[in-house]
Amino acid sequence: MSYYDKKEVFLLGFYYGFGLEMATATLLDIWLGNTVDAYIDFFFLILTGISFIAYRKHRNQTYAIRDLVIIATLTTYALFISSGYHTSVFFTIVPLGYFLLFSLKRSLVYTAIHYTIIIAIYLYGRHTQPDNLYLHDPFILESTFMGAMMIIIFGIVYHIAIENSYRKLAASDHQKELLLKEVHHRVKNNLNIISSMLGLQILREDNPRIKEMLGKNKSRIKSIALVHEILYKHDDFEKINIREYFSQLSGALLEIYDREVNVTIKTDRDYLLPFDLVLRLGIITNELIVNSLKHAFDKTERTITMQFNAEKEHYIYAYHDSSTEAVELEESYTRKGLGLRLIRMMVKQLDATMTLQSSSGLYFTFWIPRHAH
Repeated sequence: MSYYDKKEVFLLGFYYGFGLEMATATLLDIWLGNTVDAYIDFFFLILTGISFIAYRKHRNQTYAIRDLVIIATLTTYALFISSGYHTSVFFTIVPLGYFLLFSLKRSLVYTAIHYTIIIAIYLYGRHTQPDNLYLHDPFILESTFMGAMMIIIFGIVYHIAIENSYRKLAASDHQKELLLKEVHHRVKNNLNIISSMLGLQILREDNPRIKEMLGKNKSRIKSIALVHEILYKHDDFEKINIREYFSQLSGALLEIYDREVNVTIKTDRDYLLPFDLVLRLGIITNELIVNSLKHAFDKTERTITMQFNAEKEHYIYAYHDSSTEAVELEESYTRKGLGLRLIRMMVKQLDATMTLQSSSGLYFTFWIPRHAH
């Protein structure tokens, strides 16, 4: 699900609302025969569309807000003059956008500038058009003034109330982030303690087979602990950079097994993936790397390549090692070792598809639905 911040919600709302208003006004003015107003409405509608396209392309809120405020403000001035100074409702409402998009101090400054320009236009109109009812009727001037004051009061109250709520939410979110960081930190420490206990047990064991089994389980725990460690060190507790995770996981495993292997990680961009998905990919990758370190390499070529990309509906994860051994693919698929069973279990949980090929090494390819977690 995509989440928008407050400013972006208001910005999109103004784009859609102002664009719809200008389109409707253009059609009504054409129907009523107000040619000048129709041209003005259409001109500013085009400017709004250009600004919106630029915003969707560059995602720069600062420029978009500046453009939209300038367009909306100039539109009210143009319509106010072209309509004979009687469309006061438009320039009265414009400051509402200031209060929704800017800080209280900046909103008040922009509102003061805006109404200073409006007063100057009023005074000019009264001087040049002494018979214009809209410029000399006290009731119209009073209602316009009251409308402007209501907008200003609303803007001040809005900022006091909303900003206070945001401060409380920010404080609450910060506290939750600290607690969540502490949870990840403790889970990571507990898993590392278990890993250290297994390491001590390995040192005391004389049976090679038992030592091997304990070593594999140690690396499996390490791959899970690493997820929590990355989350602890970053501010985003929902997404993990898969390139960073693969790099740290492979480095940790090479250190555990004391092997020198050239590991290459290829991605066409940074992929930020959910916790559960990375956890399962970590278990799969751990088993693949451990298998490569123990069985795949000769003395001349030691390389592992991991590639992670995406299509419209799938992530594609490819793992390749420079194995020189002849591999019986059918036997690999049906092997009853815990490692391959764990891989098949993770593939099933991800609703993914796995293929295995042997050509100058082993090629594992996983097609993972993008909704997998």
